[in-house]
Amino acid sequence: MKSKIFSIIFLVFTLISLNGQEYRHHNEISIWPNGAPGSNENNWPWKTYKEEWKTDTSNNKELVIFVTEPTIQVFLPPKEKNTGAAVVICPGGGYNIIVIGKEGYDIAKKLNESGIVAIVLKYRHYSKDAALDDAYRAIQYARSRAKEWNIDTSKIGIGGFSAGGHLALRAAANLTPLASNRPLDGIDRLNRRPDFLMLVYPDTKITQKLELNADMPPVFIIVGAKDGFMPYSVELYNNLYSLKVPAELHIFQNGEHGFAAGTVQCNCSNWFALFRNWLQANKFIK
Repeated sequence: MKSKIFSIIFLVFTLISLNGQEYRHHNEISIWPNGAPGSNENNWPWKTYKEEWKTDTSNNKELVIFVTEPTIQVFLPPKEKNTGAAVVICPGGGYNIIVIGKEGYDIAKKLNESGIVAIVLKYRHYSKDAALDDAYRAIQYARSRAKEWNIDTSKIGIGGFSAGGHLALRAAANLTPLASNRPLDGIDRLNRRPDFLMLVYPDTKITQKLELNADMPPVFIIVGAKDGFMPYSVELYNNLYSLKVPAELHIFQNGEHGFAAGTVQCNCSNWFALFRNWLQANKFIK
């Protein structure tokens, strides 16, 4: 009896301790086992190369900076709820930091509630091209572990918040190979095209520089009306519409930038249900 009580207490303590900063490095997987390509001190814009984490416990702002070796953390829904769909999550931060708490871990847990596998990407934010290489690799890595994680390889999307939304969009709009002299491995040879996009208040000011085309995968976009990026999301939607790319746009009347999983002010926490319905409408989940 005592052993059972101890086991329950231990389980509860473990679940509690995995909130907030305790997700740091929890089950992290290096997506480049031999080191990220081109990640060396000659390419880093900082004097330091040591990764740093910062926490604002009042708002779950778990931040990470100085990322030079990207990783993923996989959040699996209960097996009986798993839909076979997966989303690689790219938190925002203006390519200066990574807001990995509220735009990564929080989102992963909410997606799990809908039976979606969530893969939080900690990418090299010092370079847009390095970040793009990491996004490609995360998609390919998910396909390489699809059987183990109960993922359908034709239902792997990528999503992002703010700058992470820009990164996710690039991963679908610009599939030209990046310059690299590294030898390829088996994962590199897997398909890196995402099957759908989940863009949350994306920073798409530079949409004009992206190579949008009719072969883009379906796109789901949400943004707040009080967000300065809102007009660019509308422009993005119009461009996708003109290309006949399946797309859906939701604008929350009181939403500002950075609402993540939702706030009382924007009344937008139902966006996960909207996203799930959209996935169903596009036959990514039953």
